[in-house]
Amino acid sequence: RYYINPSFLINAGKKTQVLVEGDYLTDKRTLDYGVGTINFKINNIPRSRFLGIPWSYNNAQEGSATVTTTHHFNNDWQLRNITAFYNYTDDLFGTTRPGDNGSTTMESNGNWIRGVQRGKVNENYYITQFDLTGKFYTGSFKHQLLFGLSGSEDMTNTLAYNPLVVYDSINVFNLKEYPQRSDVPTLSQQTFTNAPLTLFGAYVQDLVSLTEKIKLLAGVRYNYAETKSDVFTYSSATEAVTKIHAQPFTPRFGIVYEPEQNISLFASYANSFTLNTGVDTSGKAIPPSFINQYEIGFKSDLFNKRLTFNVTGYRIVNSNLAQTSLANGNTNSNIKELEGQVTVDGVEVELSARHINGFNIIGGYSFNHTIFTKSDTYKPGSSLQYTPSNTVNASVYYTFSKNDLKGLSLGASGLYVAGMEGGKETRVTVANDNRRLIPLPDFAQIDFTAAYTYRKLVFGIKVSNLFDALGYYAHEDESVNPIAPREYSASVICYL
Repeated sequence: RYYINPSFLINAGKKTQVLVEGDYLTDKRTLDYGVGTINFKINNIPRSRFLGIPWSYNNAQEGSATVTTTHHFNNDWQLRNITAFYNYTDDLFGTTRPGDNGSTTMESNGNWIRGVQRGKVNENYYITQFDLTGKFYTGSFKHQLLFGLSGSEDMTNTLAYNPLVVYDSINVFNLKEYPQRSDVPTLSQQTFTNAPLTLFGAYVQDLVSLTEKIKLLAGVRYNYAETKSDVFTYSSATEAVTKIHAQPFTPRFGIVYEPEQNISLFASYANSFTLNTGVDTSGKAIPPSFINQYEIGFKSDLFNKRLTFNVTGYRIVNSNLAQTSLANGNTNSNIKELEGQVTVDGVEVELSARHINGFNIIGGYSFNHTIFTKSDTYKPGSSLQYTPSNTVNASVYYTFSKNDLKGLSLGASGLYVAGMEGGKETRVTVANDNRRLIPLPDFAQIDFTAAYTYRKLVFGIKVSNLFDALGYYAHEDESVNPIAPREYSASVICYL
């Protein structure tokens, strides 16, 4: 893996600054979908065991360039433009995913028929955004106004190959039981999908100080969205094109109460939307789904901002979630209706103490409860996968400032993850459904770091997962991957 991230700041006169940033990443690795599952339980095999094919790969490249231009008209008004380009390419070739939801299911004795898949993705994303911000008074009311325009174009091309359902067989508990193939098969092209997405937005927002302690926020955004899916199928030389247009308005409101200068209480409401694929029962494109987000919280910056404590509670409701229509006995997942609902309730707590006798301490806790609250497809009350219920993180760093140890800093950080599930939600409308949620064990990970600064050089070492803890993450591709074992790394940073 190689990564470079240069940036340049240009002062174009006394009132104008231009920030140029870029980054490039190339990541080439052996494709690995983890340890797999049997009967929706994680396989009891060593973390180091690789179930894929040695020649398999996943090669990705990312690159971006961003130019941010800020012009100050005076102390109260400024205009900012952000223009950026992003490119992402990926070439994936290797085994299909192991487990209960893959192309073939692992048997209870560990036997698994491996398949082979391949796909390529090329995405180009362009965006430009103008923000005009200013401060002014109307009578005794102070205003902080934001007016903006944005436009973006996302062009994604996806090439899918016909999978090879049967490549060979292995036993995940004993890889020597069956001979494994090593040849690279040739897969034929299946579909080529061109999916451009065009977005335009115009928005205005005003933060009004009614008094020294009470502020009101109100804003609205007009959105124009156009997306197309152009799918070419090689076997039949046919092309299918679908288009979706949407022009929603999305508002936001908030109130802030500051009983003291560095303490604030707030409540807010924001509305957003997400585009849907598929059609309704009459063949018309499905309208976008609207998402309502409510927040309430407390923020504080105490002791000259050395101590910060924040608490936020939130509820996010997608009350018109697109789901498969069951009208007239339909089983086509592309025919949908806006009848589902997902509700997310959560709390986030953050605490940080900075520059206290050489110590910097950061801690946080997050609780998240995401369930289907209304659905004809999934059981209401059932959880959504991939999101942990509880997450705790804490970091402690100490920097020496005297004597021969000046420039040395030591640190330790910890992460605890609990209540996460993988797999797929069970569908109540499908008889003998083979989809299940996979419970993942809780885990805690401790990292240790040390760094020494000498002039413009920083020398660092890090030990990740110091106690070699074992935990798992699950992904939307149905893979279950163990976290990395104990790792050692060293770095040298030079500031020019």
